[in-house]
Amino acid sequence: MTPAKRNTLPKTARKIPLDFSLTTVNIVLLLIFFFLVSGSLIETEELSVDLAETSELPLDRLPRPLLLMDVGDKLQLNGDPVTEDTLRAALSPLLNKDRPRLHILADRDVPAGALVSLIQRGDLQGIEIKLVTLRQHTPKS
Repeated sequence: MTPAKRNTLPKTARKIPLDFSLTTVNIVLLLIFFFLVSGSLIETEELSVDLAETSELPLDRLPRPLLLMDVGDKLQLNGDPVTEDTLRAALSPLLNKDRPRLHILADRDVPAGALVSLIQRGDLQGIEIKLVTLRQHTPKS
């Protein structure tokens, strides 16, 4: 008997290793197209910020001492009008406490630079400053 011949492929017919780079490139391109299309669906109005509005200001429920800052650099300390020159004198009773604290409520139309310059005044050094914000409650229907 003759030994059984094995089924062997010729050297030219061997399996060639698969190249997955084309598949990977296709998947990456599909992901890029997906994010381009889905990113353009977001409207710019959805990304805007709605500023807070206050229709009624309950001054009696806000923390004290409260410095109200209106447009035009009009200041009120606990409801009494003050100027930038008389602000330090009006705050003198506050300075006698252990941890002096001043709450500031600025109108939404006050320029940010005016608010920052008020906070950075030299005569307010040593006073803890907290910005007060009001949330508008919408009635449930």
